[in-house]
Amino acid sequence: MMRRGGRAGGFFSGVAGALAVALALAGCESSARQDPLFVRGASAAVIMPSMAGRADQAELNAAANAGIVSSPVAYEEPPTPSYSDRPLSENIAASLELADYAHALEQAGLMRLLRRAGPYTVFAIPNQPLEKLSHQASDGLRGTVGQAQLRRILAYTIVPGRWDNAALTRKMARSHSSSLSLKTVDGVPLTVRWDAPGKQFVLVGPSGRTNRLWLAGAPQSNGVLYFTQGVLTPDGPA
Repeated sequence: MMRRGGRAGGFFSGVAGALAVALALAGCESSARQDPLFVRGASAAVIMPSMAGRADQAELNAAANAGIVSSPVAYEEPPTPSYSDRPLSENIAASLELADYAHALEQAGLMRLLRRAGPYTVFAIPNQPLEKLSHQASDGLRGTVGQAQLRRILAYTIVPGRWDNAALTRKMARSHSSSLSLKTVDGVPLTVRWDAPGKQFVLVGPSGRTNRLWLAGAPQSNGVLYFTQGVLTPDGPA
């Protein structure tokens, strides 16, 4: 009987220890309100844009003439939703269009920031402009200098605070201005300007170069997610 009790005591001690470790790890994650169950049908979502499933028309014609069934034609690309009850880190990682951006954030050590409660506002860079930037760099952004540059560019896309369209509009109205300067994680301000002819917000870098938005203000459990159409660097032209 004593041996049984010893084993039981050891078991419960082990459970208590595991629970303590789990709670300690949980403290590192976002404390923003999130759906405790993976029931996606009941969650509010915004469909994230993607160019991944779009093929060049010439390629499609050549494939058809060769009798090859092209998957972009035969199969519809599944939508990639951004769920408002999940953190930035999860929604960014789920996007096909942000695959390079998500990988770069992990490599730069910035993705863990987007797992926290925040809130943060992210102006994410799609695959094509990020790959173009990599090709322009002498070391492909893989060397020591390139990685430091890439981390600064990525940090320049992250702004502390929940800056959705409504918040930007209110702040500009209070200051009687059509633009707003937001301090990024990189430390260099990023300007958001209201483009009246286009009826949308645009981003303006230190050199005056602009970057238009593709997806505007998708709510996240720990912030706001935007898709941009290009790259802005904190030091000037990319």
